[in-house]
Amino acid sequence: MIFTLENILDSLADVLNKGYPEYPVYTSPNQQGTEFPCFFIFFMPSQIDGQIDERFLRDLGIDIVFVQQRNIENGNAEILRIAGYLDEALELFPYADGSGEKAFIHTSERQWKNEDMELHYQFHIKQRVAIPRNVNLMEEMEENSAYVKHGQK
Repeated sequence: MIFTLENILDSLADVLNKGYPEYPVYTSPNQQGTEFPCFFIFFMPSQIDGQIDERFLRDLGIDIVFVQQRNIENGNAEILRIAGYLDEALELFPYADGSGEKAFIHTSERQWKNEDMELHYQFHIKQRVAIPRNVNLMEEMEENSAYVKHGQK
């Protein structure tokens, strides 16, 4: 299975679309044409630590932002509903890499906050990944019939 940032964004967008199909999901900041209410998915500072045998531990920080019109009636109630949905849906979410295979990814350090009537749902994905290495396999082997002659005393 191939682990990429684009596939993470697509998989998270699928989770959001499943719970809230009427709200658009954006994976980059929009300057114009944003339809409210909507979701944005951003990467926060992330870290990569080397592991044994060309493996790495990727710690990806993610911020899902729910934005709605300002000063609307029951705006806070909608934020609470979405936060509850994300608490349930993102503990373990389905990841697809486009090959038809699916895996489940565990999230950690989940927290949410309401800032200026926008929901910021933040969490981390800690995933071990390996970089495939190109190994030159031996094509043929030559037999060597050499031996050591023991000396006489």
